[in-house]
Amino acid sequence: MAVVTILGAGYMGAALSFPALENDHEVRLWGTWLDDPLIDAVRIGHEHPRLEMAMLPALQTYKHKELAQALDGADLLICAVTSEGIARVMQSVLMLIDHEIPFMSATKGLLPGPNGHMDRLSRTVEALALTSLHYGQIGGPSKAVELCRRIPTAVVYAGAHAAFAADIMHAPYYHITLSEDLPGVEVCAALKNAFAIGSGLFDGLEKAGAVTESYNAKSAFFSKAVHEIARVVEAMGGQPETAFGLAGAGDLIVTAVAGRNRTFGEMVGAGTPPDEVAAYMAARNLLTEGYPAVRTGWALVSHLAGEGRLDLEDFAFLRALYAIVYEGAPVKETLFAIDLRERRLKGADGRVPRWAEIGDREASHHDHSLG
Repeated sequence: MAVVTILGAGYMGAALSFPALENDHEVRLWGTWLDDPLIDAVRIGHEHPRLEMAMLPALQTYKHKELAQALDGADLLICAVTSEGIARVMQSVLMLIDHEIPFMSATKGLLPGPNGHMDRLSRTVEALALTSLHYGQIGGPSKAVELCRRIPTAVVYAGAHAAFAADIMHAPYYHITLSEDLPGVEVCAALKNAFAIGSGLFDGLEKAGAVTESYNAKSAFFSKAVHEIARVVEAMGGQPETAFGLAGAGDLIVTAVAGRNRTFGEMVGAGTPPDEVAAYMAARNLLTEGYPAVRTGWALVSHLAGEGRLDLEDFAFLRALYAIVYEGAPVKETLFAIDLRERRLKGADGRVPRWAEIGDREASHHDHSLG
């Protein structure tokens, strides 16, 4: 039996306790300074206030001042706090441990790295460690409520301790694929939240009567989002193929169809200013990682383009999202102005990668057939 400490008692932190407990491990759920009301509710036997369901009886709970007790003797740490809170939480954690503990993160986002530019969370967190810390990432489509209800869920674990963590967490309803592409899984996890807003924008346009149906558009923009993510993955040292699997396309689908980021986009598309939507959702404890992800994602792409590792012309969708969310650009006109024809994927050396050659040849053949 392993001791699993989960950092963050919100939706995903609480949900991840289910497979670990049902595999007969000891699970400690620690809440941040914002989570004390959640821990209080669970301790007196009430349903988890956000999941609206009962937690398993064997779950051990710890409030934010009980971090040392929650960490004592832990064999695996899983972080499920927000990207904006992960640095503060991990600073506190790393002050209390003097040896490496296998670490996995379900946190998704970007933060300024050691070089001052937007970077993967692993760069920020590992830079805080005085002892060795190997960051691991959990990616893929995983809605917390469905995981608690034991609906079949497939995710990706990447990092030095991914196999160890997977042995602890794998369950009949929680399927874990191991990946050697930590940069790719991290980038996908961060950017999918931003692009999911785009699907919601079309839903909002429909709600406002600006368009009647937008299935064609949402499908085309979904494909464009995956290709833009793939380009960033490669520029960040990952494998572009990762963007087309569970960590990228898979996670984007669930977020674009049913996530809070889609709801954010719908409200903006229907006419509410983005900052007002963000405030409205924050007041209701509805986390919208996509809101900052649009800003941090565009900052990362702009930096990489400045270094010559990306071409900004390949990121019309992300640029449009930034313009709508942060510059007040009109939703319909901005989205409708985007050229949705597929651009040929090229690597840093200017050549088409082998994994894209088949699709590229098919596109080329199609172009000739039209002539």
